[in-house]
Amino acid sequence: MIANIRGHLTGFFGDRRGQIAVIAAICAPVMIAGAGIGAESGYWYFQQRVAQMSADVSAFAGAVEARSGQPLEVISATALAEAERHGYRPARGGIEVNNPPLSGANRNIRSVEVIIQQTHPRHFSRMFLDRDITFTVRAVARFDEPGPACLLALDPAGEQSLLFSGSTDVTLAGCDLMSNSINTQALAITGSGQVITSCANSVGGMNISGQLDLTDCLEPRLNMPPALDPLADLVPPIAGGCRNLPAGGGGGLRTISPGRYCNGMTFNGDVHLEPGVYIVDGGAFRLNGGAHVTGDDVTIYLTNNATVQMNGNADIFLSAPETGEYAGVLFWGDRDNAANTTAQFNGTAASSLKGALYFPSQTLNIRGNFSGSDGCMRIIAYRVEMSGNSSLNINCSRSGMVSMQTPGFVRLVE
Repeated sequence: MIANIRGHLTGFFGDRRGQIAVIAAICAPVMIAGAGIGAESGYWYFQQRVAQMSADVSAFAGAVEARSGQPLEVISATALAEAERHGYRPARGGIEVNNPPLSGANRNIRSVEVIIQQTHPRHFSRMFLDRDITFTVRAVARFDEPGPACLLALDPAGEQSLLFSGSTDVTLAGCDLMSNSINTQALAITGSGQVITSCANSVGGMNISGQLDLTDCLEPRLNMPPALDPLADLVPPIAGGCRNLPAGGGGGLRTISPGRYCNGMTFNGDVHLEPGVYIVDGGAFRLNGGAHVTGDDVTIYLTNNATVQMNGNADIFLSAPETGEYAGVLFWGDRDNAANTTAQFNGTAASSLKGALYFPSQTLNIRGNFSGSDGCMRIIAYRVEMSGNSSLNINCSRSGMVSMQTPGFVRLVE
């Protein structure tokens, strides 16, 4: 009998059938819990990334508002709205917006800090811990200081509103290019054109098939806000009675006095403009071949669709006043001039223009061999086209010159 009992026990303990089921039953809770915690950890990571993205776009939006000089309450409201749009849930935590940031390497008024805290309930992991998951994310965005601009195209939507074509050679020392157009080709450099500038900026896009060398930024800046017209509040001069140009004779120097000249001003030979404001009422400010025109402290105002026409063989040496109502303004096209009228500047490489060329409703065309290498120019026009062998070296520090600013670039820094 003992032998039979021993046999049964040996058979029972030696029987290996069903052991997988037993092991699986024992391990199942652990495996299920592990899989659940793994999935839950992935979910937490996803929610943390959502919160970080919300903080990033929120800080960026806040910095855009700070760049435009808005107070903290506006910055905070914009940042909150943008965070909610990208996944932040106020019911799950709080958001803090600081300008300037309270910590980090960018504690300055040009930076906006956003801190988001979010809480999420546990699921499978509640078997081990009963406290909810809370994580905090932080982002800081900063806008750069506004940069000086030398060329500004005001056209809000046109294609190639700032165009360099042909064999144009343009050097802008210490200042930027700016196109306010939203067009995908708002700024274009085509042909064998070469442009050297501190930075190229555009509200829209760019078409760069020529050579663009940037000295102060790594790449062109797209999708920028438009730059402000620095001369938008300039008041037109009061026109008096029409004057006549003095007749030339004997090939001598003609001296011209300020005033209103109807039906244009045409120059041949040697001409000197006395200081003051010249109103060109209709017609054209025209320099014929061989003309040599000089003048200091002058402002030339073109109204009634008046244009500028310069022959490629003409020499022109003009400078704007350094003080007074029209300080820094050399040529100025009436805002009511027709958009299809073009101001064409064309001269020898020796020509020099010191001051702003301001044509807010017209196209400014600089062609031929005009360089103004000794000049100190700012160009503000509805459209700007530079072609031929144009070469400009614009480096201006003289007093009275109009100041143009490109908006500071916004970026995430922390």
